[in-house]
Amino acid sequence: MMYWLTLMALGGGELVVNKAGMRKDLLAWHLREVRELASEYDSAFQVLLELLSDDNPHVRANALQVLLDMVGEDGLSQSWLSAALDGIISLTRDDNERVALKALEVLNALLERGQLTEEEYGRITDALMDVIKSGIPILSEYASEGLGKVGAKFAKLAYRLIGWLFSLIGSSKKREVQGAAITALTEMASKTEDTKVLNEVFDKMADLLSHPDPYVVERAVMSMDRLLSRSDKLSMRNKLKAINGIKRLRGDVKLGIRAAQVLEKLEKSAGVDKAIKDTEDITKSMTASQYSAKDIDRLLDAGKPEIVAELAKMDPEVMGRVLGMLEDEDYTRRMDALWIVSRLAQYLTPSDAYSILPVLGEFLKSKNPWARETAAEVLADIYTLYPGTQKFFASLLNVLLKSTHPRDIEGALELLSRITDKVQDEVFLRSTMGVMFQLLERDDARGVVLRFLAREAQRLVDLDEELLFELKDRLKTVYGMDGGKYDEIIASLIDVIDDILRLRQSGVVVHT
Repeated sequence: MMYWLTLMALGGGELVVNKAGMRKDLLAWHLREVRELASEYDSAFQVLLELLSDDNPHVRANALQVLLDMVGEDGLSQSWLSAALDGIISLTRDDNERVALKALEVLNALLERGQLTEEEYGRITDALMDVIKSGIPILSEYASEGLGKVGAKFAKLAYRLIGWLFSLIGSSKKREVQGAAITALTEMASKTEDTKVLNEVFDKMADLLSHPDPYVVERAVMSMDRLLSRSDKLSMRNKLKAINGIKRLRGDVKLGIRAAQVLEKLEKSAGVDKAIKDTEDITKSMTASQYSAKDIDRLLDAGKPEIVAELAKMDPEVMGRVLGMLEDEDYTRRMDALWIVSRLAQYLTPSDAYSILPVLGEFLKSKNPWARETAAEVLADIYTLYPGTQKFFASLLNVLLKSTHPRDIEGALELLSRITDKVQDEVFLRSTMGVMFQLLERDDARGVVLRFLAREAQRLVDLDEELLFELKDRLKTVYGMDGGKYDEIIASLIDVIDDILRLRQSGVVVHT
């Protein structure tokens, strides 16, 4: 029941809104009705703005949601926007994360819609810069998306942002800050119509290839990889500079494969070896330009998901359709969408990435091994791109590891393994092994872990001697359990560990 629809008509048709009633409706999630009246009556809109400063964070968040819906339906006039903007900006600093995030969503929607004055763009830009500088997970990533949109629309603001963001990367030690800054720059350069802005960002990304922090180098490589989709707009000087920088990374244990792929794209784009120019990629890109979002189903039915992937790189509408298909009722469509997304991870904006986390988590439980492995790979990419997702991953892994269903546990192990590959962090590796040690003690999980270790036995080379000895001891304690069902696997794993230790002692195998 609506609590505040008793609008009192006074002389001349003036309407008075019951503020307490509107507050109750926001708490009761009667958002559509609130939006309809706030869109029609100035008095209702003014009450909505007053509730942005309510003591209850649920009221503040839902008032922002109403404003977000109004922006989406183009129901926020210029005068109403001017009246609301200060309140929205102030809530980006709210103590409640949900409220602050919702305020950022409203600002991003306003930037997407456009129709702002130069002064309003400046105020929003300053607010987003403050959020990025704070390095608060999730919030800084959503703010980076907004800054990217501002920079893409206005070259004048872009140059100010480019200087500030690269300075922030150099001065900050927080990965959340560095990652958000690189995301903002990549979004800006990938969407701008100004080739000077694109080349300025690409040039400075190439400088980051010699940064002392491996995380920054990796993010710079990923950014350049994405920007190479616009290689025809990049200067020859920038391409050659990037080639020299990337060449130094080919021997890197973690980045070697990706660096080699980016180098190949750069060399082909620069015409370093025209004899091996990849006409297949050019053909795909040219072919993709002939289609639009309305052709997605026809292309997938024809077995051409690679063209849809190329389209998604260029068209946000296609990307949105693909992400939506991850939940399609048609199993084949879901698999098509997962395949496409697995090739577009670096093209996902923060809002894209966060929106698909739950459905990717469900894929980890799939009966289809390919779906589990592919979902884990995409999730690991998102984990690397957006550190603010760590809370989600902690919650997801907690649920999967507590499950008694073998597929859930296998999905968790697959995800941990893929993340370990991406982060190359000793602490994370030890934590992952700690999880496996605990699972070996569980009757319902032991077989899953042993089969996983056997399948991924080559990863044992990455363990230091301490972990290898501990794993060997743990395996010995479970030998003979379950009626000897897994003894053959256990014995084989122990043999592998002994071989690694023996070769390492002789200097043949070095711990990486």
